[in-house]
Amino acid sequence: MVRRLRSGGKANLDQWRIDSDEAFEIAKAPIDYVSLQRWHLPQLHDLLTKIFWPGIDVSDSLNYLPEKCTVVAVYRRLVVGAAFLSSPEEAYLTYLVVRPGWELANIARNMLYFIIMANPRRDITLHVSANNPAMLLYNKFGFKAEEFIVGFYDDYLPKESRACKNAFRLRLRR
Repeated sequence: MVRRLRSGGKANLDQWRIDSDEAFEIAKAPIDYVSLQRWHLPQLHDLLTKIFWPGIDVSDSLNYLPEKCTVVAVYRRLVVGAAFLSSPEEAYLTYLVVRPGWELANIARNMLYFIIMANPRRDITLHVSANNPAMLLYNKFGFKAEEFIVGFYDDYLPKESRACKNAFRLRLRR
């Protein structure tokens, strides 16, 4: 289409038609990985509520060196994923979340990589549900299970929830 615009010529409707492959090329945009910013918060709180549970507030992450403790994946102005460390001192991965429908874009892998690289020489710990497929991703990065905790998510998930309430505590030793 750009070539057609530059070449000039007669303006007829066929000249301006865009086939589906060309439309996809025009619509594509990169996924940017940035530190947490205030404008991300409404989308993040909504995403965390949908994926985990209500009441999660990550606003305080703006106070703990967001460039070391947060990674937000953004497609245009849509937040498609995020990863949070509790603080640079503790290096506990509190949340790693990807918007539904974006799971195959390697967003979780990229965010985990950025968090690890931003915190060299720091052990990173996390808890993950016993049946969460993210366990495979953590293992690929070298995280090892240190403990199995029965009922870890009891206080977070509703009693009627069918989600697994047991968790592994994992650690990446540096």
